[in-house]
Amino acid sequence: MAEPLRTDARVRADGGAFAAADPPTAADTLSELAADRSPRRSATLRSVPCPRCAGALAVRDGDHMLRCSHCGTPFLAPARGGFERRFYPTRVEKLSAVGRASRWLREHPDTPSDIAESAFTDATLLYVPIWEIRAHVVGWEFGKKLRNKAEVVRVGDQDVVQSRLVEEGVEAAFLGERRMYQEAADISVLGISRPLMTGRELTLPYLVGELERDAVVLEADRDVELVRARAHESFLRPATGTVTRQTKLFLIRKSEALIYYPIWSLHYRYRDRVYEMAVDGRNGLVHSARAPADNRGRLAALLASYVALALLLALAVSAWESWEGFREPALYAALLVLTAASGVYWRFRLIREVEYHEPFSA
Repeated sequence: MAEPLRTDARVRADGGAFAAADPPTAADTLSELAADRSPRRSATLRSVPCPRCAGALAVRDGDHMLRCSHCGTPFLAPARGGFERRFYPTRVEKLSAVGRASRWLREHPDTPSDIAESAFTDATLLYVPIWEIRAHVVGWEFGKKLRNKAEVVRVGDQDVVQSRLVEEGVEAAFLGERRMYQEAADISVLGISRPLMTGRELTLPYLVGELERDAVVLEADRDVELVRARAHESFLRPATGTVTRQTKLFLIRKSEALIYYPIWSLHYRYRDRVYEMAVDGRNGLVHSARAPADNRGRLAALLASYVALALLLALAVSAWESWEGFREPALYAALLVLTAASGVYWRFRLIREVEYHEPFSA
């Protein structure tokens, strides 16, 4: 006979497994440890009572959406750690990312002409963690602020538009959503900064088995409490340009989420040396790159400059030997030529590598 479903169970705080309210036995503990160490999600069926009708909510470990089999009411299980985990789906495949990187190398003006002969040796899809802090700000503001006001002024026979700072009173209610994004791990080792995010892009729940099999997920190593405090302080900060005012702002519907962003980490070989690049997994933009530099043009300009300076120095020496009265000006001219030669060298000094970083918002 099948064992009846228990109704005295509760949801674990981490949102993962569902444990009974009774103290677990040693056998139960060993079973849970074995299930946690399994590479695949446990298929153990557990249940909790529905808050609406007290019916059974059957679910497997790791599921995030529950639905009552009696009244049909859906419930969202809390995520592990108290915040939601989501990810941006990858739109740029491996071959496309390699193609974007190869084209960037060929089109860059400072790379050598035979850079197309380089061979890509490795392409790894990384998911970098980024904190997203959201809140709705409600309240009101009273006081004064400065703003630019355009005015038409008659100057002679023409009308000229001029702007000036004017002080205006403020009496307004405020309601709006604010967001802040901050990288949850040190991604500077990849040569990139935080990608530009607006909050309007499509994201999906981060569940077991949803990501690509060979993808590498970087773990978050920055405390969400510090990020949350910084975000809430920023949300309640007065607007720029105010003179004096009384403001009452409150935060409601506060939420945190850990969003994973796809980045392709590429390595290529050129003349027995390995270089790396980072390509956006959503739009194919090159985030960062290291490449060999083409110094032929710079070397030609450096040699031409030295030839011209050598001719000037020869004229100065000839004037020194020919005219005794011009020796002092010739000496100054020679010193000037030597100084210019030093400046030309540092201006056209050879570059071994080209290093590129795409700027993003802070």
